[in-house]
Amino acid sequence: MIKACRLVTMFFLLMIISACGQEENKSGAVVDELTVIEVELAVPEFAEVGEVVTFSSAVTQGDELVEDANEVVYEIWLEGQKETSELIEADHQEGHLYTLEYTFNEAGMYHVQTHVTARGLHRMPTVQIQVGEMESSVEEHKHEEVHENDHHEHHHHHHHDVDVETELTSEQLRLHILVEGIEYTDGNVTLEMWQDGDEVRQWVDMKEVGNGFYQLENLEELQGEYMIIVHIQDDDLHEHIDLTLDF
Repeated sequence: MIKACRLVTMFFLLMIISACGQEENKSGAVVDELTVIEVELAVPEFAEVGEVVTFSSAVTQGDELVEDANEVVYEIWLEGQKETSELIEADHQEGHLYTLEYTFNEAGMYHVQTHVTARGLHRMPTVQIQVGEMESSVEEHKHEEVHENDHHEHHHHHHHDVDVETELTSEQLRLHILVEGIEYTDGNVTLEMWQDGDEVRQWVDMKEVGNGFYQLENLEELQGEYMIIVHIQDDDLHEHIDLTLDF
């Protein structure tokens, strides 16, 4: 009789331990789903025509190194010619570092964008690389060109201290951010974007261009209505702004 009681007690203890373990696993899964992946794209600032250069994407999620990315693809295009861009998969992986060796055959200003899909999340940071020599006046003209007649403006408020003004043109999306009435600078502004029915959300980092303005260019791949959460973050601030924009 005593042995039988002990067996019953041990059985219930095992059931409790197993249930606790399942709860911990569920809790961990929730944390993983809520933690975004981060991609640090490393590309040289300058290269010579014919030189072999290395692009690398370091993928993390919180404090964890992501070594199981589903896809890492590099997109490369010459300034103003995104419609003829190249898409090349990373050809080497070492842990959480996904790399590609590439050779530029023509001088100019190039954009390099990495498309990383991992754990149901997507990030696509972009950087520039100058190859060979290029006339600065031509580049400045391209950046100054603005189509004032093709834009939409919206104002959005979050709580009482954050104001975001959006300006969408055919070529770029600009956000003007004020925090407590002061232009927001030196922060990280990331767009969490998706369309109705999407299973994977895109995470896109905006580029700070000064005086509280953050900018996203190369909108050719964005078509239709997008739901957007603007993440505004630094060491002292983490705010979210909800937007809906029609590209």
